[in-house]
Amino acid sequence: MSKADGDLLNAKLLAEGDPPDWGWDCLSRMFHVGTRVPRSDAKEEAIPYLGYINHCASVSERIPQDELLLDGRVMSLPSPEPIDDIDFNTTLSKRATCRAFDGHAISLQQVANTLWTTFGAVHGSSRQDLVEHGMQSVGYRRTSPSGGSMQSSEPYLVALNVTDLPPAIYHYRSIRHELSYVAPMPSADSICKVLCNQTIAKDLAFGVFITSRFDKLWWKYPHSRAYRVALMDVGCLLQTFQLVCTAQGIQSWPTGYFVDAEADALLKVDGVRESTLFFLGAGYGDGSVARDAIVAMKHFLGQIERL
Repeated sequence: MSKADGDLLNAKLLAEGDPPDWGWDCLSRMFHVGTRVPRSDAKEEAIPYLGYINHCASVSERIPQDELLLDGRVMSLPSPEPIDDIDFNTTLSKRATCRAFDGHAISLQQVANTLWTTFGAVHGSSRQDLVEHGMQSVGYRRTSPSGGSMQSSEPYLVALNVTDLPPAIYHYRSIRHELSYVAPMPSADSICKVLCNQTIAKDLAFGVFITSRFDKLWWKYPHSRAYRVALMDVGCLLQTFQLVCTAQGIQSWPTGYFVDAEADALLKVDGVRESTLFFLGAGYGDGSVARDAIVAMKHFLGQIERL
């Protein structure tokens, strides 16, 4: 018996099956149980955080590469400009998910502003608050929080219709505010296919696939609980992205529904050490309901009327 099978049996996930009140399948139950922090019989430490500090010291010689620098051609981006000062409550109230885009181009400046404000190292490329206390700096800070300041989420720009930027897939270098070329732009139909035939995507101006660098999290947090942290990191970035788009008069559309293997292949990531977790679309539009969904609904209602 493999160790994995033994762990599942010991956790009573296979022996007892799902509890009768559990609403999802056994795989979701395994994730739920497998990522929980177990009870500990360890005595309370005399010095708080000492165990955590000792753990950090034990892995300090294996610090993963903080900055992901791919080999593709590097392109500079316009320096980010301050977003017009509008009332924050107005931005919050106007935030909405758009599902009807018009395909109009968006400026490279607006894309640069969105990438920097959402994913950039806006607080600098090192943790000065740690350095000032004589501690080693690992990670950097974005406008969104990240577990352990690891910033495990990586943004990949899908430039469909951006002025002064050739259509292609790019990786955004968060610390340097640069793009590096990853792959040529597939057809809009291919993008929609990756996104499980969500035809909303064909009229986007740009999109961002967010991956997670699991290897970063493995280094600092060996327990599978860290997978939850990876998901929450993406959730924080999603909200920031939508608010930044709203403040610039851009509509946005988030989705976690896509074919994982095809998304990973599109971005040229291995799906193990780094894997796709979410997609953010943006552009100009005027509707909260997808046009194709409206057409399908009208067709469905028409069939009912003919019965």
